[in-house]
Amino acid sequence: MRAMRAMPNPRPVPEPPPVTLPPAAQPGSARYFALLYTPAARRGSLARLLGLGDEIGAGVARGLDHEVAHARLDWWRHEAGQYAAGHAQHPWLRALPGDPDCAEHFELQELVQAAALDLAQGLQGSATGERLRGAVFALAAQVLGAGHLSPALREALGALGALTWQLERAASPAKRAAAASALPAVLGRFGPALQPKLAPLLIWAALAARPKSASRWQVFADNIRAWSLARRAAAGSFSQR
Repeated sequence: MRAMRAMPNPRPVPEPPPVTLPPAAQPGSARYFALLYTPAARRGSLARLLGLGDEIGAGVARGLDHEVAHARLDWWRHEAGQYAAGHAQHPWLRALPGDPDCAEHFELQELVQAAALDLAQGLQGSATGERLRGAVFALAAQVLGAGHLSPALREALGALGALTWQLERAASPAKRAAAASALPAVLGRFGPALQPKLAPLLIWAALAARPKSASRWQVFADNIRAWSLARRAAAGSFSQR
């Protein structure tokens, strides 16, 4: 009998690459423009930081059951410790050591602690994510190359982050109006020397305060405004207008 020909071994199916970046920001959102005007070398790290902030604060932001929210936060508390020891499991964190510009600036314990305070306030019936967003903005400034942050600057960044949260998530027009009226004073605390570095965060806050509109021209108008805001920040002459 004629010998049977050996069947060739099937080619192994390559495993998909690990997901090292969170999903892209919604086009036209304030976060989208903040990332768009982030220097390319730092954009991936900033996107990971913002995504991590979202995940760590998901218990409050998504209105999860308190036990589930606490369980999620406990996992992130453990993961923050693992990351600090160089043994992170989350793919967004495992990608960071290859990014020499800002890997050392991710102090995840700060985010976890801020999220815990937000969750505790949520247990009292007043859910918020303001503290976490403020902590994210303070870390984002370091990711963007702002260098050492004085206590006053860290406090200003925390206030800026909290206001953007209120502007994007305020449950009532009155709260949104109060946040919008407080924003110019906070933006004025960042001097000309810092504005080029902090441009993405300044753009984010200014666009979050823009009036809501269903016009089909809104995205086009926001494009123009974001470009104008970026130019002013680069020149150290940023203003909300």
